[in-house]
Amino acid sequence: MRHSRAFAGASALGLSLAFLAATPALAQDQAAASAPEQAASSSDDFGMGDIVVTARRRQESMQSVPVSVAAFSAAALESKGIQSIADIQQSTPNLTFSPGTGGSSSQISPFIRGVGEYDYIITSDPAVAVFIDGVYQARAFGAITSLLGIERIEVLRGPQGSLFGKNTIGGAINIVTHRPEGSNSGSVDLRVGSYDSVQLRGLYDGAINDQWAYSVSVIGKRADGWQKNLAGTGDLGNEKQVAGRVALRYRGDDLDATLSIDGLHQRQNSSAHSMIAFENSFISDLYSAFVAPCCTVLPDNIKQTASNKELNVDNADAVNGSLTLEFGSTWGVKSITGVRYTNVEFARDGDASTLNYAGDHQWISATQLSQEVHLTRDDLFNDRGRLLLGFYGFYERAHQETRLITAEGLYDALMASGDPMLMGMAPALDFNVDFDLRQKNTNLAAFGNFIYELTDRLSVDAGARFTWERKKLDATGMRVFAGIPLIDGHPEFGGKESWSNFSPKVTLSYEFAGDKLGYFTFSKGFRSGGFNGRPTAADEIGTYDPEKLTSLEAGLKTSWLDRRLRLNLSGYYNRYTDQQVSVSFVGSSGLVVVRTENAGKSRMWGFEAEANAVLTDWLSLDASVGYINSKYLEYMSVDTLGNPLDRSGLKLKQTPPWTGSVGLTTRFPLGDANGTFRVDASYQDSKYIDVANTEILKGKAHAILNARLQIDLNNGWALGVEGQNLTDKQVIREGYDARTSFGFTEAYYSLPRRIYGFVKYDF
Repeated sequence: MRHSRAFAGASALGLSLAFLAATPALAQDQAAASAPEQAASSSDDFGMGDIVVTARRRQESMQSVPVSVAAFSAAALESKGIQSIADIQQSTPNLTFSPGTGGSSSQISPFIRGVGEYDYIITSDPAVAVFIDGVYQARAFGAITSLLGIERIEVLRGPQGSLFGKNTIGGAINIVTHRPEGSNSGSVDLRVGSYDSVQLRGLYDGAINDQWAYSVSVIGKRADGWQKNLAGTGDLGNEKQVAGRVALRYRGDDLDATLSIDGLHQRQNSSAHSMIAFENSFISDLYSAFVAPCCTVLPDNIKQTASNKELNVDNADAVNGSLTLEFGSTWGVKSITGVRYTNVEFARDGDASTLNYAGDHQWISATQLSQEVHLTRDDLFNDRGRLLLGFYGFYERAHQETRLITAEGLYDALMASGDPMLMGMAPALDFNVDFDLRQKNTNLAAFGNFIYELTDRLSVDAGARFTWERKKLDATGMRVFAGIPLIDGHPEFGGKESWSNFSPKVTLSYEFAGDKLGYFTFSKGFRSGGFNGRPTAADEIGTYDPEKLTSLEAGLKTSWLDRRLRLNLSGYYNRYTDQQVSVSFVGSSGLVVVRTENAGKSRMWGFEAEANAVLTDWLSLDASVGYINSKYLEYMSVDTLGNPLDRSGLKLKQTPPWTGSVGLTTRFPLGDANGTFRVDASYQDSKYIDVANTEILKGKAHAILNARLQIDLNNGWALGVEGQNLTDKQVIREGYDARTSFGFTEAYYSLPRRIYGFVKYDF
C-alpha cells in the first residue's frame, strides 16, 4: 500500500509536469505576456520577469542562485489572499507551520523538510530561523504575523550558517520590508467579512529631499472568535491587533542608511483549542470524588468549548528597531543592528469546562540585541571571485513565568478531609506548579562565503561558520498550594553551559545553455544545546545536547519556451545526529514531563518541484509538489515507568510526506476596468504531530481551496471579494495527549471558511 501510494504520487507529478510543458507549447504563437510575476520579481505579477532574491546576501536573479529558495513578492502575497506568514505554506512545498500552542496565536513555528521546533519555552531555540530585514527573531511571539509593508518573503531550505548572522540548521524565512524610496505615493485598503472581521491597512512612502525618504505603514484589525465559548467569557480565536512601522532612509554618495521601528499591540482571547477525547485516570477519579465530576467531551468540540476568564487570554506587545548601514567602496561594508522587546501573556483551558482541572497560564518577556557586520568584495581574481566575510554577536535576556493548573482544588479538599492518610498524600498530589525561568543567551560567530568562477560556466561556492554560544539559566519550581519546592531538595535549578561548532558548506554549480543551472551542495548545520526548563524530578534536571545535520542537495533551475515556462527541481538527503525532540510522559513525580531530549539518529530525503507557466497573454499557472520520507533511525526514550522505549522507525512530527499546490490567474477587460481572478488549491498529506506518532492526533490529509476576484477601476481604486478555505475543511494541526496521566487529549484545528470583501485605493 505504501509503495502504491508513492507510485501514484509520482505519476501525478509526472502528469502535472507534462501538462505544464505541453500547454505553453500550444500557446507559444500567442503574444508574449508582460504582466506581473508571481514572486519577488522585477516585473509585475503575471509574466516571467526575473525574480530577485537575497539568498546569498546580495541581490541576484533566483534562477542564477544555486540555492533551493521560494520567493513571494507583495503582489504575489496579495493575489493569493495571504494574510499571515503562516499562509505561505499553502504555496511552498515541504514547508509547514505548527500553530501556537498554550493558547497563543502570535507564535510562528515553521518546519522545513521535516526540521523545526514548536515549543515556546525560552530554553528552546527555533530550528528554522525567521529574519526580518536581516535581524534574527529569537522569540517568534509578536513577529510580523500580519503582513504589513512587506516587500517580499523568501523561504530558504537547508542549513544557512555561512551566510546569515544566526546559525540556522533547517532553513530560514527571510522577510524583507519596504524601504523608503521617496516616491510620494501610498495605498490604503479596507477588508470586511466573516466573523464580523474588519481590517484597515495603510502605507505611505514620502520624500523629505533628494537624500532623505520615509515610509509609514499601519494596520488595525478585529474579528469575532470562531470557537464558541460556552462559559460566556469571550469566544476563542478572535482577533484584535494594532501594529505600525516607521522607516527613515538616507542615501548619500557612499552611504545608504535605513532606520526602522515597528510595534504590535494585541489583546485577544485564547487561540481555539479542543478537548477531543477523555479517559478516566487516577488523577481524574480523585478529582471527581473530592472536587467535582470531570470531564466530558463536548459535542461538536471543534466549534465550541468552555474556558474560564483567567485562562482565556492571548495578549502581546512588541517593539522592534533596526539600523542598517551600507557603505560603498572597494570593500562593501554592511552593518545590521537590531533590538527587540516582546512581552506576551497567554493561557489555555484544556478541560473544556468551567472547572480548573487542566490548563496553564504563561507570561514571557524577552529583550534581544544583535549586531552583524558584512565585508564584501566582488572583483577578486579578475572579477571571477566574490567574497563575503561576516561577524555576528547576539545577546538575549528572557524571563518566563508559568502557572501549571492541574486538578486545582484537590489539595484543599484532601487537607480538609481530616483523614491523616489523605492529608499526608496531599502535598505530593498538588500538581499545580509555578515555574520561574530566567535565561541569558550569548552567541558569537564568524562566517564567510567565497564564490569563484572556475570557467565561464562552472563555479564553486565555499563557505564556513564558527559558532560559540553560552546559556545561563536560573529557575525555580514550587507547588502552588502546598508551598513547597516541586523537586524535594532542589528549590532552585539551572546552570551555565556553552557549546561551539564549525560548519562548512560547498556548492558546485554549472550553467547550461538556454537559461539552465544545475548545482550540488554539501552542507552541515548546528543548533546548540539547552536546559530542561520543566523538570519534575531530580533526574530530569540538566541539559540536552546540540544537534547536527548533514545535508546533500542537488538542484536544477530551468527556463523554457522563451521564458514562458520556468521549472525548478531540487532533491536532498539529510542525516540528523542527536536531533532535539520535545516529548511528554508521566514522570516519577506523578506529573507530566514535557522536555527536550536527543534522538540518536534520524534521516529525511525527498524533493521539491516548482513551476510557473504563461499559458496565454491572459492566463498563467503556477504549481508545486514536495515529498519527504522521514524516520528516526536510532532513538531510545523512556516510557511512563522510566523503562527504555525504542522509538526507532517512527516518523518525524509535523512532516507530511506529500505537499502540493496549483494556482491559476486570469485577467480580463471589463469596459474601462480590468478584472483579475485567481484560484488556488493546496494539498497536505496526513502527518503525525507528536514524536510518539499518536494516532488520535494524526492530522488528516486534506486540500484547501482559496479564490480571489479583483476589479481594478484604473483610477487608483480597486475592489473585490476573496474566500479562504472555501470547502470549510478543518484538520488537526497541533495537539497534546495526556490520557495516561490526566485523561484528556487536546487538539488545535486549522481555521474555518472565511469570506471577505475589500476595497483598495492607490495614490
